[in-house]
Amino acid sequence: MAYLKQINIYPIKSLGGICVSSSQVGERGLTFDRCMMLVDANGKFLTARKFPLLLALTTSLLDDGVSITHADEPTIHVKYSEFNDRIMVTIWREELQLKLADDQVNQWFSAILKRDVFLVMLTPECIRYREELAQQVSLADGYPLLLIGEESLAELNRRASEPSTMAQFRTNLVIGASDAFAEDQWHKIKIGEVIFELKKPCERCVMTTVDLDNVKPRKSREPLTTLRQFRADPKGRLMFGENLIALNTGVINVGDTIEVLTTRIGVEYGEK
Repeated sequence: MAYLKQINIYPIKSLGGICVSSSQVGERGLTFDRCMMLVDANGKFLTARKFPLLLALTTSLLDDGVSITHADEPTIHVKYSEFNDRIMVTIWREELQLKLADDQVNQWFSAILKRDVFLVMLTPECIRYREELAQQVSLADGYPLLLIGEESLAELNRRASEPSTMAQFRTNLVIGASDAFAEDQWHKIKIGEVIFELKKPCERCVMTTVDLDNVKPRKSREPLTTLRQFRADPKGRLMFGENLIALNTGVINVGDTIEVLTTRIGVEYGEK
């Protein structure tokens, strides 16, 4: 029987994730997931698509904030209470007013990226609402949650010239003991106390090709090279994983069984 094998959260967008044994699922997704992000001097959000070095930064949750570690810099402690000033930022075509970290934190990130960058945080009173989802979302690209089956990754790696890890896909929920790409046919599922609706497959980008050991793009362009051979949708987009939303709040735990409530007809994939 399929079960929840792993839960991952990413407190700061594009930085390293944290594996947790349980999580509260709220209106914006998993607690602490993508509640902060980096922006440039113009307030435009930054990701590892353009700055792969961000993936080398690891995060840890603390009672009062987050600690961030880089191999060449002292670990820094970012306290939630030290986000004070508000600035306007842009994420895709949306403008939001978010809280700004103090100068010490911003200087730490700026020294690593060798440019002026600023850490901002989405607080409870800062609302990011997506009309098409009819719900709030965090600072994730578009959907609050991403799910991938471990057997789907195993099938991808079976075909690929170079194996990929689940971390390259930055998934929140890893499903064990399901058939490869079983999630393609899932519509609504229940995990623990929460019912989820799988909204659409996730289009994959160049960020997945970054080797997390040296934070440089792979010459093989894997996994995109292999996804292009068997996971291109009718528009030529390369899909791997499923975007989903929670239909209620509650707690999920590693080990929870996956109850498939309704199914759907999956997308027909082919070669791009």
